[in-house]
Amino acid sequence: MSKYTFSDEVLAVCAVNATLKTDGVSNMAGGMYDALSKNILGRESAAKGTKVSRTGEETAVDVSVIVDYGCNIPSVAWDIQENVKNELKDMVNVDVTAVNIHVQGVSLEAKDEYAVEAQGEGQDTTVIVEVKNDKDPEDRSDEE
Repeated sequence: MSKYTFSDEVLAVCAVNATLKTDGVSNMAGGMYDALSKNILGRESAAKGTKVSRTGEETAVDVSVIVDYGCNIPSVAWDIQENVKNELKDMVNVDVTAVNIHVQGVSLEAKDEYAVEAQGEGQDTTVIVEVKNDKDPEDRSDEE
């Protein structure tokens, strides 16, 4: 019987694919390494937002995500854990002992009247709201 060994990068890419298929996940959240990779190499890492740790027979995966506004975050995290475990078992025959989910931000979809975007790193969340107003601020004739 032959045994194959896969790199951590391969496992991370499988975890990213499983995570992005999960309802409620807007995108992956990258860290410092992913930012440097994008700025220096000019491309995003295929394993953006994931870290694989192996010690002996144990494999743990850390996943950093941005979730959709209004989703049930514990439910989405549970689904991510199940999807990642199943994907790695099916694709590369690796049993994952832990899948740690790190919610790094919330993505708000653009509404009719507002364009809204939010993304945070850790505890610092930045929300940018642009209110689209068709009226000229100097035109107040209808307010009188």
